Amino acid sequence: MKAAILAGGAGTRLYPLTAYVPKALIPIGSRSVIELIVDYLKHYNVRDLVMLISSKESDLLRNHLGDGKRFNVNIEYSVAERIGTAGALGAAGNLLGNRFLVYYGDVLTDMDLADMLSFHAKREATCTIAMSTSVPVDYGVARVTEEGRVTYFEEKPIIKEYPISMGILVCEKEVLPYCKLNADISHDVIPKLLTDKKPVFAYLTNRRHYDIGTFKNLEEARALVETSKTTIESA
Repeated sequence: MKAAILAGGAGTRLYPLTAYVPKALIPIGSRSVIELIVDYLKHYNVRDLVMLISSKESDLLRNHLGDGKRFNVNIEYSVAERIGTAGALGAAGNLLGNRFLVYYGDVLTDMDLADMLSFHAKREATCTIAMSTSVPVDYGVARVTEEGRVTYFEEKPIIKEYPISMGILVCEKEVLPYCKLNADISHDVIPKLLTDKKPVFAYLTNRRHYDIGTFKNLEEARALVETSKTTIESA
């Protein structure tokens, strides 16, 4: 299975740091964010990676990661300008298989990815969203049934009373036609899947999760890497 990594974020909340380096190459301890993500995925034997980037990050990320051989993975690139997270995913559709992982490039976690993949397969889901039950972050929220089926989803609501999206999804290829040019995964694709009665599920977890999009979260993530024995630094 391939993983599509959304690594083209502008990182405006981390300016001026991101004026000099892409968010994906910000150091966390002795490694960059993207290296930690690669190691995390490799730990679960996800070794075929597609980096979704814009031309601004293209040369720096290609020079740093190359084809992935030195990290013992295979890396392909899909370069598209600011066309929304779903637009970037749609543009890379020919590089993805029947089932693929979508991983936001500013997320660090010690969630059990193998268990999430099993959960998705058992429920024959079109899309499964990893959702935190314990960490307040600025992603979408969902209303979920006892079996895990999502009945409502909203991106960045004012009141966060439901489980919070972690920016990690497992998708079937039938999601790709929903990924229009300027569409966003959370704002557009997930609500449309629900409207069309597609089986969208939430994988609920209370494991640690850090969105390194702000300086506060960046420092928390650095502390996690320095003190924790979690899988995010495992090869």
